[in-house]
Parts: sequence; C-alpha cells; structure tokens
Amino acid sequence: MPAVARLLTACPPRADGYERRRPELSVLHEVVRETWPAFREKADEHGGLPKFVQREFDEYLTCGLPEHGLLRVACEECGESMVVAFSCKRRGFCPGCLGRRMSDVAARLVDEVIPEVPVRQWVCSFPWSLRAALGYDRALCSEVLGAFAGALDRGLRRRAKRELGLRSVADARTGAVTFVQRSDASLRLNPHLHTIALDGVYLREAESAPLRFVSLGAPSAPSV
Repeated sequence: MPAVARLLTACPPRADGYERRRPELSVLHEVVRETWPAFREKADEHGGLPKFVQREFDEYLTCGLPEHGLLRVACEECGESMVVAFSCKRRGFCPGCLGRRMSDVAARLVDEVIPEVPVRQWVCSFPWSLRAALGYDRALCSEVLGAFAGALDRGLRRRAKRELGLRSVADARTGAVTFVQRSDASLRLNPHLHTIALDGVYLREAESAPLRFVSLGAPSAPSV
C-alpha cells in the first residue's frame, strides 16, 4: 500500500463528522482534469496562454490531493490526528480556496472593519475596449480603482455638505472597501469593481466629541 494511502487509513473519520475535502470527485475537477491537457496543447499551437492562467489550472488540479503534499496534525491533549492536504491558494476559480478566503475576509470585515451602520454596494464596470488592458496591467487597474474610490468619496462628502449644511466637505468622513473581480459568470475576462461604502458620513461636532454617524439615504440620479 502506498505511503499516502496508509497515512489516510491511519486517520479515520472524526467523531464530529468532519471529513477531508475531496475535490477530485467534483464535476469541475473532472472537467478540468479531462480537458485541460488538450486545451493547453491547442493553445500552445497559437502562441500559448499567459503563465498565470497555466499556473491557475495546473495548481488547481493538485489542490486538496494528499499525493501532492500533506500534513498530519495531532492534538497534544487527546492524541487525535488528521491528514490535511496542501491547498493551491489561488485566486481564480478554485471553490475550496476561494470559499475559505471569502469566509475569512467576510468575518474580519464584519467583526473588525465595517461599523454597524447602513452600507451600500457600488459596482463599477468598464467598456469592453478597456477590460483587457485592466486585466493585464495591475498598475492601471490600481489607478482606475483610486479614481473610482475618490469620485465616490467626493460625491458623499458633497452630498453631506449640501444636505447637512456643513461648512466644508472636510468635516465629513467616509469609508469604503473595494474588491476587484476579474471575470464574469461566463468566465470571460471582465475586470470590474465591487465597493461596499458607508451609506452616510461621520461627523465630529466638537474637537473632543466622539464621531457621530449620519445616514444620507439613497442617492438620486443627479447626485450620482
């Protein structure tokens, strides 16, 4: 019996019902496993695919499979052990790695970053003629993100000054978190921005006073 098989046999299912993730049994893994080699060969005949695309597929096919690397971890108190296969940690389409990262980021945002105030999601999409450039140029994508976030920030501050009678837009404080999504539901290269922004502003009425949140409500078309 191969060493990996013996190690897996030595670690039976846990009493709490946890079982090792088995990506090789999923439909996605089966499709990629069976079609990727031929697809890559055809692509190589026409100039090849970008290295980051090749790496995304190659490492996905090894993600969660013990034969490609694993750890055996054990509890120092009870001695119970389990096998944990290495993950690819890629950001493209691996459901296991993306799901874990999504849950970790969401928990941190809710618990430590976003205050308990109204928020609104803003989505920024781009003309097709710009999407390829944004998808391959990180610096350009960062500049565009900065421009979008800056425009949203200025818009909220101006609304706050107009609706709340502030002396200056500098009296209003905003906050936002943006995620860059690189593809769409059809798996096409389609960089676009999802921003979660506070649906209002923080004000400090006196130098020593605590910040106070004031909701601005839904924006009207002219204000956007």
